[in-house]
Amino acid sequence: MLVFKRVVLAATLLAILPVLALQAQISEEEYGKAMTEVRFLLGDAGLHIDARYWPELNEDIEKLRAQFGAVEAFWAARGTDEAVAFIQASLEKLGPIEAAADAMDIGAAQAAVRDLRTTCQPCHDQYREETADGFQIKQ
Repeated sequence: MLVFKRVVLAATLLAILPVLALQAQISEEEYGKAMTEVRFLLGDAGLHIDARYWPELNEDIEKLRAQFGAVEAFWAARGTDEAVAFIQASLEKLGPIEAAADAMDIGAAQAAVRDLRTTCQPCHDQYREETADGFQIKQ
């Protein structure tokens, strides 16, 4: 029953989040905060996997969906289709993490997080640059 509830919740969120994200475009400053939150959530996910805190990992996944939804809206508003594709690939890669959490499979969860991270660097390389204060979006 718990798995069914998660499936229903995930399907509902997947249907609603993109619509909400597109309605609430975010500024560049908010975008930076969202990306920082993604970094923290990925760190939390790794810790929760190592500690086998499966419910907390599922919470991380839902928070990541929300943050990625905001990031997707940011790039969609700019008409940057390739960046949107990177984010959509990241969203798709949350599914295997969730499946591994449901199965309580530490190895599969770790591998799925590593796989998710492979979508990060190419996007960063293409769309951000280092500054004295951190990073900014390439102009």
